[in-house]
Amino acid sequence: MSDQNQPTTTDYPNVYTAEQAALLIARYQSVRQPHPFDGRCPYVGAVPFREADARLYFGHENQLEALLDQIERGEHFICIYGPAKSGKTSLIQAGLTFALRNGALMDSNTWPIQTFTPGDAPMRQLTDAGASLIERAGLNQGIADALRRHGLASLDDMRDFVDALLGADARRRVVLVVDQFEDVFTSADESERRAFIGLITQLAKKPLTRLILTLVMRSEFLDQLSRYPELHKPFIAHGVELPLMEPRELARSIVLPALETGTTIEPALVARLVNDVYGAPDMLPSLQKVLRDLFMAIPVKRGAEKTLLLADYIDFGPLREREGDRPPVATGKAATPVRRPLREALGEQRAISHFARQEARLRRMKTVTIIAAMFGVLAVTFGAFGLVQRAQFGQQAEAAATAEAIAQADATRAVQTARAAGFAQATAEAHATRAGEERQIAVATRAAAEAAATQSAVARQLAVDERATAVALATSVANREQNAVMMEATISAVATRSSAQVRDALAAKATAEVNLLTTRSRELAAVALNQLADDPQLALLIAIEAEQTAHTVQSEDALRRSMARAFPNEGAFRHPAAVADARFSSDGRYLLTAGRDGVARLWDIASGEVITALRGHLGQVTRVAFSPTGGQIATASTDRTARIWNLGTGRIITVLAGHTGIVNDVAFSPNGELLVTGSADRTVRVWDLASGALLTNPIQLSAVVSQVVFLENGEIGVLTADGAERFNPRTGQSVGPWSQDERTSFVRLPNGLPAVRRAGDVVGLYGHTAPAAVTDVGADRVATASADGTARVHWLRAAALIERARSLLGRELTCAERVRFLNEARPCPAP
Repeated sequence: MSDQNQPTTTDYPNVYTAEQAALLIARYQSVRQPHPFDGRCPYVGAVPFREADARLYFGHENQLEALLDQIERGEHFICIYGPAKSGKTSLIQAGLTFALRNGALMDSNTWPIQTFTPGDAPMRQLTDAGASLIERAGLNQGIADALRRHGLASLDDMRDFVDALLGADARRRVVLVVDQFEDVFTSADESERRAFIGLITQLAKKPLTRLILTLVMRSEFLDQLSRYPELHKPFIAHGVELPLMEPRELARSIVLPALETGTTIEPALVARLVNDVYGAPDMLPSLQKVLRDLFMAIPVKRGAEKTLLLADYIDFGPLREREGDRPPVATGKAATPVRRPLREALGEQRAISHFARQEARLRRMKTVTIIAAMFGVLAVTFGAFGLVQRAQFGQQAEAAATAEAIAQADATRAVQTARAAGFAQATAEAHATRAGEERQIAVATRAAAEAAATQSAVARQLAVDERATAVALATSVANREQNAVMMEATISAVATRSSAQVRDALAAKATAEVNLLTTRSRELAAVALNQLADDPQLALLIAIEAEQTAHTVQSEDALRRSMARAFPNEGAFRHPAAVADARFSSDGRYLLTAGRDGVARLWDIASGEVITALRGHLGQVTRVAFSPTGGQIATASTDRTARIWNLGTGRIITVLAGHTGIVNDVAFSPNGELLVTGSADRTVRVWDLASGALLTNPIQLSAVVSQVVFLENGEIGVLTADGAERFNPRTGQSVGPWSQDERTSFVRLPNGLPAVRRAGDVVGLYGHTAPAAVTDVGADRVATASADGTARVHWLRAAALIERARSLLGRELTCAERVRFLNEARPCPAP
């Protein structure tokens, strides 16, 4: 503004003081070490903040937290409205978009985000925004071209677009931001307006699970939006109002960017600027413009001290002149125009039942068992028959052997007779020489002897024949005996097979009985879930029966669902805001939680009472950790610091400052002497807790650090979106990849339900009313944290859960309930 257009000198009310500004500066410097001027201008001028300016964006932290809370609770339709020039576009670009891209919510650093303005063709702008996301994702160009040809004109089109962009990944979301939504009233024609508002209304009434739609509009157009009640109602219900900044917020937007770049600013200048712009409808752009002009008018080299003073502002030309700004004027002389050297130097820069099938299968198994038993009886019968035949064949063999012995004796006697005949012949011949008259006798005797010999030979031949017969008979007996042995072996094999069939039949019977119990357990689990809405405690009793009948995935799931519904406060530890982390102490007695309200809390698990509330962070607490040696706690925060606390007193021991982005994780070394921190500024820092100093230079990564941990061998494991790597904590050098087998990973089901793996099964953990995650697993319990403002402790074993449920229920199923819901056949006494 020119000197002749300066406003008249006027006293304006003071809404902010230099003392308040000095307190704000001191508070910021207490948690962030001052540093030399880095050469950046901390003010953007009369233009909206961009995503690249996020490090200098302050003042609307409460509204940003409200937006992040809505998304973390699972809302898919979000609205922002406020007067013109209140900073809505800056909140979207430097606030929400930057926070999501840097992992402010779980996995949000992987979400595709696109902002567009409707202009005079909102449907075309929506289609172009979708096609741009497809192209940036590296998908086939043909998909983007087809999208541009067909357009996004219906709910089904939007669903197909999201599915094409995200595939089957249930963890990611698409974020579409419609900035300057008022364009549909000021620029679009009636047909375009109706088509676009109709589609937005459908998305508000039937939101897509993986699409987050954000509308940004000036509040002056709420009256025009009210002509579309089906959109106006959800817009107001899900809306976050962005009013003009209050003095305290204005002061933060002046002071914190300056200190962030190493610029010193005089408290009196802060107070004067707040008082000059407060209440003006364009106070944000006016404030940023005058600050940028003033800053650029004072040249200074990088690293040198740069200071903004009230005197320079007055000399440059204040937005509002006040008493004392002009030098005194001599009486009787014309007022001399105030010289503005700085301004002159600057110029103008700007579940049918399975029982029937199981019983039929059991009957078939019984039939197989009976048949196998019959084969066994036949085998025993054939064995006995073989033994009898073997005995008969033995008796026949004995008789044959006796006949052979008799024949041999007859043959011997015949031989002896023949020998006697020969002796008689010799005697006769001798007597013939002595007496002729005895010759006839001798001849007759000889004839008799020859006849006897002939008889003896015949007898001998008969004996030989009888012996051959006996041998043949013996051979036949041996063959029959061998056949009997072979038959016995065959019968034994048949009996063995029958025994194996009997064993198989018994095993099949046992399997059938197990399957029958398993089916029964699953059907009882379904009955329990059917009763869950009407009577959660009855459902819990039926689920206990299902689990005790046979353990199945369905019975345990019904048990955990029923427990969460029947006793919603069991194992719950409540914060006034979302809970980002929960950790067990080494002895399992305590739980440490991180809240987005900026407070970490230490709980006694047995009583459910808060032992200590750790207050001091200027932003939300993102991670917590117990020292393995006891006595200390570490916390990480969005205020870009980590803090060490005394476990016994709850007092701060050390503030570890130096990160330029959100601190996402902290971890103690096994000996408790070192602490490692990982940040959204893409660095990992290792701290010596004894001195509070860095052990080595910051480790620079290529992406936002989401997890850090000390490994058993003393190395550091670091996880980013680009991968996992191990580092030496004392040198900061990489020592190789951090394998998946070495990392602790938890499960989240497609519906956002936290879960754990146990013996090959995935067990869901119920009780939360918003998306949640498993944060720690103890010896017998699991900890989860959620955007619903609670951390929960879940029993890991079903048996322990049943024991706890029975102690809370204090009753069992009645006879009538067992007959009705368990289908038991039993007489019940009259009520």
